[in-house]
Amino acid sequence: MIAVLPWLLSIGASFPMLVLATECLAGLRAGKSPPETHLPVKPFAVLIPAHDEASGITPVIDAVRAQLRPCDRVLVVADNCADATAAVARGAGAELVERFDAARRGKAYALACGRELLRRSPPATVIVLDADCIPDPDALPLLASSTERREAAVQGRYLLRVAKDASPLVRISTFAFLIKNSVRQRGLERLGGPALLQGTGMAFPWAMFDAAPLETASLVEDLKLGLDLAVAGQPVRFEDHAVFLSPASSQAATRGQRTRWEHGALATFGRYAPRLIGRGLSGRPGLLALAADIAVPPLMLLLAGAGIVGGLLFLWALLTDAAGPLALLGSAGLALAVALAAVWRAWGRALLPAASLLHLPRYLLWKLPIYARFVTHRQRDWVRTGRA
Repeated sequence: MIAVLPWLLSIGASFPMLVLATECLAGLRAGKSPPETHLPVKPFAVLIPAHDEASGITPVIDAVRAQLRPCDRVLVVADNCADATAAVARGAGAELVERFDAARRGKAYALACGRELLRRSPPATVIVLDADCIPDPDALPLLASSTERREAAVQGRYLLRVAKDASPLVRISTFAFLIKNSVRQRGLERLGGPALLQGTGMAFPWAMFDAAPLETASLVEDLKLGLDLAVAGQPVRFEDHAVFLSPASSQAATRGQRTRWEHGALATFGRYAPRLIGRGLSGRPGLLALAADIAVPPLMLLLAGAGIVGGLLFLWALLTDAAGPLALLGSAGLALAVALAAVWRAWGRALLPAASLLHLPRYLLWKLPIYARFVTHRQRDWVRTGRA
């Protein structure tokens, strides 16, 4: 039994590294060009939940309205705001509804409120956009068209834009975000899995949005919604060419943002993995790919865990001359290193200069308290990410 334990440790640490490497290699190439006729035929609505966003929402509304036709609309839900979000949004030309409910806070409840208003005159497609997220030119009609054509929920390519003076830690975090939101999304789709929803730049056919389980206190309501749809057999796809950009948060705000995302994602895995695996083994193999994807922990946690297991397996090899488990882990680590280097070379050099890579150990130390708090003081309540 003792001899089996090193193999179990090695397999447990190697599996997520091999999944991540496979997704990265599969997602290296950009998606095919969208069809030439990609304009939506039917009306679409852009729904923007906003909490205390008065200082930055006007450019978002301006960018949205520049892509709308007379039959399309933009609706802002000013949710529990203590600033002038409502007045600013209305002045920028958006439809506006205000919501006040201190006991039920967060984006999921704001979306449900907006849905109630849209039900009076339903659009064909609903696009959800964060109040700090700027769509690239034509991203909205392209996303609406993809949703119509594929009859699916569709996630656009959502990335972060870093300031020129961003710290190395913010740059590393943003590069990890690019891997998760762009490269792995493409890879997962090419491996036959559904896409993951990421909260902004995501679109739904009205019938799907109308019936979606929106109201939730989950820290990662977007991830939960996408998994709920996938489990229920609803298609969720990725549109590589519809690009949406938000500014990267400051270093202090990034820690809070990462705490919410990663605590929520770690908790979500345990709730959804059994269902995804069960349905995948019952004739929906794409859900097995999705289960493997959500089994991959955050990159720094993955590397830290692999390092600890590697140290234990190295000691085991010294004591017993049984180097097989260590060799397996080393091979998985090498495959992941090659895949990440290829992604950096293809997509990350401008975002993450080579000199910034020297800060990886510091970045790991910076993130360790996030993982420790998952065990000791897990975040359970939604908190708005700082914009500064």
